[in-house]
Amino acid sequence: MGKFFDYRKEIILILIIMLCLVFLIFQNIGNLTGNVIEGSIISNVSVAKYLAVTFGSNLAAGIQFGNVVFLPATDINATHNYDGTNNTTTFYISVSNDSNSAVDFCIKADTDLTSSALDVIGVGNETYSNYTSTNSTEPNLLFQTSLTTNYSKSSVNVGIGTDDFWRFWLDVPASQASGNYNNTVYFKGVLVGVSC
Repeated sequence: MGKFFDYRKEIILILIIMLCLVFLIFQNIGNLTGNVIEGSIISNVSVAKYLAVTFGSNLAAGIQFGNVVFLPATDINATHNYDGTNNTTTFYISVSNDSNSAVDFCIKADTDLTSSALDVIGVGNETYSNYTSTNSTEPNLLFQTSLTTNYSKSSVNVGIGTDDFWRFWLDVPASQASGNYNNTVYFKGVLVGVSC
């Protein structure tokens, strides 16, 4: 019977050691090293192109040609064509630093210049030129383009933080009836390469 108790003591001792090992394994399971498993996933975001443009205050106030006294009159300057320092134009559109893309600009008129008596000065008599810098010659009269009633691309790839400067001119024919004439000029900013 003595041997039975000796075996029993050994079995109990082995069980105690095994329980301690199991306890140690579960206590340190987060610290155990062994096979490392690695995985990967894709992270993705789409940032839309955003255009932010602002009219300079003189352009926002409108394009004025003043009073015409003698007819015919050609290339009548809009009031702010040369009123800046050193005869620069103060008509401009700014591409804001908030923009994340350069801009192409388009321009059109809604109709002919029309008086309250329904007399008209053809839309083609109203012209413009634009450029991304200004001095006494730029935007240049030599590159004037007639307005139309359809949008046409006028500036290409005007960069972020850049101003696009404008000048406007008007031709009035010899037999034009007296009156106040108006139309509306529209500007549109589009992504570079996109049609108007």
